[in-house]
Amino acid sequence: MLQMQTPSQASKAIEDENYDKSVNDEDISLADAEDALSAMVKDCWGQAKSVGIERRDRLVDCQRRRNGEYPPEKLSEIKATGGSAIYMQITSAKCRAAKAWLSDLFSPSGDKPWDLSPTPIPELPENLKQEIMMVVQQGMANGVQAETAHEFAIETKDRLMDELENIAKTRAEGMSDKIEDILVDAGWRTEFSEFLDDLVTFPYAIIKGVDYVQRKNMQWVQDEDGQFKPMMKKTIMPRVRRVSPFDFYPAPSVSKSLDGKWAIEHRKFTRKDLAEIRGASGYKAEEIAKVLNQYGSGGLKEWAYNEGEREQLEGRSKTYNYDEIDALEWTGSLQGQYLIQNGMTKEQIPDEFEEYQVSITVIGNYTIRAVVNPDPSGAPDYHWASWEALPNRFDGNSLPELLGDQQDMCNAAARALANNMGMASGPQVFVEKDRLEDGADATSMHPWKIWYTNSSESGGGQGIGFYQPQSNANELMTIYERFSKYADEITGLPSYAYGSDSGAGAAKTASGLSMLMNAASKTIKELVRTVDLRIIEPIVTKAFNIEMLAGEDDSIKGDAKIKARGSQALLHKEQMAVRNMEILGMTNNPVDQQIIGPVGRLEMLREAFKSQDIPTDNLPSEQELMQALQPPPQPEGMMPEGMPPEGMPPQGPM
Repeated sequence: MLQMQTPSQASKAIEDENYDKSVNDEDISLADAEDALSAMVKDCWGQAKSVGIERRDRLVDCQRRRNGEYPPEKLSEIKATGGSAIYMQITSAKCRAAKAWLSDLFSPSGDKPWDLSPTPIPELPENLKQEIMMVVQQGMANGVQAETAHEFAIETKDRLMDELENIAKTRAEGMSDKIEDILVDAGWRTEFSEFLDDLVTFPYAIIKGVDYVQRKNMQWVQDEDGQFKPMMKKTIMPRVRRVSPFDFYPAPSVSKSLDGKWAIEHRKFTRKDLAEIRGASGYKAEEIAKVLNQYGSGGLKEWAYNEGEREQLEGRSKTYNYDEIDALEWTGSLQGQYLIQNGMTKEQIPDEFEEYQVSITVIGNYTIRAVVNPDPSGAPDYHWASWEALPNRFDGNSLPELLGDQQDMCNAAARALANNMGMASGPQVFVEKDRLEDGADATSMHPWKIWYTNSSESGGGQGIGFYQPQSNANELMTIYERFSKYADEITGLPSYAYGSDSGAGAAKTASGLSMLMNAASKTIKELVRTVDLRIIEPIVTKAFNIEMLAGEDDSIKGDAKIKARGSQALLHKEQMAVRNMEILGMTNNPVDQQIIGPVGRLEMLREAFKSQDIPTDNLPSEQELMQALQPPPQPEGMMPEGMPPEGMPPQGPM
């Protein structure tokens, strides 16, 4: 049967010494359906692979442009002419700048790119209402006036509503911290950084999560004699995983999501990976043993094709790896009727016409895993985004593809410039060999050299001549700079946005640069909004659902909403910091100080500190500031400083 287990249930099963046997007993009904499931996965693979071949060519081209490499056929043409093979790294610079900009937005210091807020409580729960009514009725029975009882009921209701809101906020804060811990343990930071690399390089970038995997960890345990000994223990760990675009094959009909559709991930397991997941929830230990027995020594490369070019671009060896075993992980929805026909009972599938999200892993002819998604919402685990999304398409336009024409023109101009500089670096020399003196070396040139020649039989002409080729450097540089600026306009990533000093005009001033940065960030804003909606919110929601379902801490559970805020609050953080510093400088004069006052200046400093991620604990409170500004008390009988004795006129400059 297809098993659905929460992480806590799986952890308890792992600790059971008979866990391997129990998994085989529970999943025994899948053995009969093994051929049907693997055949279905292979049929889908045939459909997805035919579409994936065209996408693979695009991925290879994008990777080449990011690496700064010519295609083999283009490089052969360049070498055939004997010219320069220089490649100007404009695409690489833009990709690095885009990655750095996105990393700053999604990885703020001391903050999260998402927010978890409790669901508003529209009214009191019914049990609290009844308790208030009982208290009111009891009070009226004891002689309390109706008006007083009504006021008491309203006050009690408001107080309880405030308490419930505070409790909900506290729960949401605790859940938010817990989800952050889950994502850190799942490797979110590393995997999301690699996802951003894919996002600025390829037509699409994919990330999977949150799911749970079994891992062996070593722990030091103290025995009865007080000695510490190592012990390997199986634990369930959360995981977020970046999926290479080369390894992801969606159904031809997939556009924005996997809702009602399927996709296949080409995975590679090592023997160690398969040994660790034997007996884990949902994995068939018996089938994994068969896989290790058949492919453990020689590996399996059944699903891989055209890997050599990809391995070369990724800097990996082309040698055959006998430790890698290819697998296909199929994810999609299957009708309940199909699941019932392949081993599940009607008690497990209450509606045979309902769609259930299922994950199936196939190695060779063996189905080693088949589980129903434990997420109550049934949301798929794969999420993707593109630099420039296209309507009703799975893939979009990548940054290297948008830069393609500009990169090619800049490369052509740079090659022509290098060739022309070489040609124009010195004179071209022609020599009539029959007029040279015997033994003269025409290939040796140096200043003040004397050339000895014989008389011409025709009686005229020079035996040696010089010609200086024309330099077109200025014209070629103009072409290069023009198309380089076109690259800024097309990508929305001007050079001044990532530290270049090429900005002119308004970019030379702080306020002007801030305005230009705000205008230039519109492309990034749209991309960040896409990542918010299609990557961060679904993954955080998945972690929230799993924690609500299987978490052991009930004190943090409660209804809440997840909202990514990278495109709202974080995007303007740097610009706001610059503006705060400008306002502090503009108001640092006696007139503005009198208008603002000490308290207003304190608030401005506090906001400026917050925008720069500087702690505000050292700033005084309003009361402490006012006390510090009060003049010190004067001893009794002493005149305040600057006041003349009674009866004497004030002293001042004459």
